[in-house]
Amino acid sequence: MKKYALLLLTFTFVLILAACGTKQETSESTEEKAAGDSTVEITNEFKMMGEKEDGSDAKEVSEKVTVPKNSEKVAVFDYGTLTTMKELGLSDHVVGLPKGEGNRSVPEFLSDFKDDKYANLGSLKEPNFEKLAELNPEVILISGRQATAKVMDEMKKAAPDAKIVYMGTNDTAYIDSVKANTENLGKMFDKEQETTKLIKDLDDKVAEVKKMTADSDDKGLFVLANEGELSVFGKGGRFGFIHDVLGVKEADKNIKAEGHGQVVNYEYFNKTNPDIIYAMDRGVAVGGKSSSKQALSNEVIKEVNAIKNNKIIELDPYLWYFSGGGVTTTIKQIEEVEKGYK
Repeated sequence: MKKYALLLLTFTFVLILAACGTKQETSESTEEKAAGDSTVEITNEFKMMGEKEDGSDAKEVSEKVTVPKNSEKVAVFDYGTLTTMKELGLSDHVVGLPKGEGNRSVPEFLSDFKDDKYANLGSLKEPNFEKLAELNPEVILISGRQATAKVMDEMKKAAPDAKIVYMGTNDTAYIDSVKANTENLGKMFDKEQETTKLIKDLDDKVAEVKKMTADSDDKGLFVLANEGELSVFGKGGRFGFIHDVLGVKEADKNIKAEGHGQVVNYEYFNKTNPDIIYAMDRGVAVGGKSSSKQALSNEVIKEVNAIKNNKIIELDPYLWYFSGGGVTTTIKQIEEVEKGYK
């Protein structure tokens, strides 16, 4: 009888242990699931510049970052991304952005963010790290202008607990990188449905303008004016998506894909004779002198098709120079390209 009672007691003890184990496993599983539901893994892929101006000491970065979902304190250093966040109703998640002195750097289409409730984090290339440290953000969204070893080291010192997410674009895959960044924002803030719609709007706009360029024989040229100096951009480089993706036929197929463009003279315009000139005045964006109108009205190039036929499309420099890369700003850029075919 005693032997039977001992056996029964042992069996009961085993059942209790098993139940406790199951309960513990279930609890751990629930905790893991909760942690997974509250974070999202984002892949950062970009070129981090060093100290050399020629970029010879740049490093390729590829890393996975675990980002808290629906972060309430986000520092945004990219105007294109900020425009997308505004479109998604996420303005309240933003605690600071680079406004420049007297809010001068903020584009008019982001004028809401001039409000004092959003901290001024310096400029796009020279962040205010002391202010960043005061904000103690959960997430910092950056793009190419901040992707330097020096700036990123200072950011990590100022906000060591913040997750840094790269939201810049790839010149050779501009639209694809815009879409990827938009999808990442959707994952980070539970806005997948809304970002899917934005991406469809972008695809529809691209298709619409591609049809227009395909039906036209006009050749286009992207020109940047910088206080009297003129540079051009072509396929495979900055602003090159107007050719690579939208199908704008090239007035010059031999433009070198350089970050600051290929400097040209007036004879170049007579030689290439573009039918459409997309002119962006960098001087206006950076607070210098406006020079594109004066430069492109020179008598020497008055017989160039684009000038003769009044096909100079003046691009918004705040949109193109400071705010590219967001899905909303990219759609606005495409709408400006579209003007050349109307």
